[in-house]
Amino acid sequence: MNRIELLRLDYLFSVILPCLLAIYINSLNIFDYLDIIFGWGFLGITGNLLNDIKDKDRDIPFRDKELATIGLVSFGLGIVLLSRALLLNLVILCLALSSIILVVLYCIKLKPYPITNKIVLVTSHVIFPYLIIKIASNYAPLQFLRIDRIFRLFILGKRFFWGEIALLAAFFVFTFSSQVTHEAIDQEAIQKYSLRTIQIVVQIASILTIILISITILLLADIYLVPLSFAPAGPIYVFRRPKVPSPGIKDVGIIIGNLLMIYFLVLILQS
Repeated sequence: MNRIELLRLDYLFSVILPCLLAIYINSLNIFDYLDIIFGWGFLGITGNLLNDIKDKDRDIPFRDKELATIGLVSFGLGIVLLSRALLLNLVILCLALSSIILVVLYCIKLKPYPITNKIVLVTSHVIFPYLIIKIASNYAPLQFLRIDRIFRLFILGKRFFWGEIALLAAFFVFTFSSQVTHEAIDQEAIQKYSLRTIQIVVQIASILTIILISITILLLADIYLVPLSFAPAGPIYVFRRPKVPSPGIKDVGIIIGNLLMIYFLVLILQS
């Protein structure tokens, strides 16, 4: 294992892609949010290292103290980069702290509970990064929680509001099903649930994802969101029968996630 593989950089799309989606959907300037994007990236590296310290599912030529040292430095870099956003609003501060706490709980306490623990992981990796970008775009520095701004941020009855809600719901459901597939490959979920149960969960989640993305495309009237509906077809095919997926499926999912990240980065830079 080389030094780059230690950081699992190819997994960082899980926290960076939601940030890019928030920037793309809201037509924001990506250069105004580089600190938040890279801040989440450093925190993602910290989470990966903490997972390695606790899980020990990889052959790593580093001691726990060495991993912890790298993790603390990465955590410090992430917090410093996020500090501007953390000072913008009390809600952002609470979301960031909640995300950190949830990741720590997942690595230390919740990992033995397959499927259900993924709700915690998906919330911290997907929903919170998106919301922090969204909220940060509507606040001036040092302007703390104001109910009127929160209300204007998400106005009920607006197509744009429901479009974003559908997108977040689709992202949440699909990421959840992907994590369940991941655990099925590692045979962690199989220890708690039958393959038939896992098949039903993944199939329902994948179909629901396609429906939610279709609603998002209609409400936001954006055909560039169509590729998001391609990915759920994979789990539907993989779990056409109740069996353990091949280990290569995990790598396919990671590659597709990174391709989507590059896709939305191109759309943002082009616009």
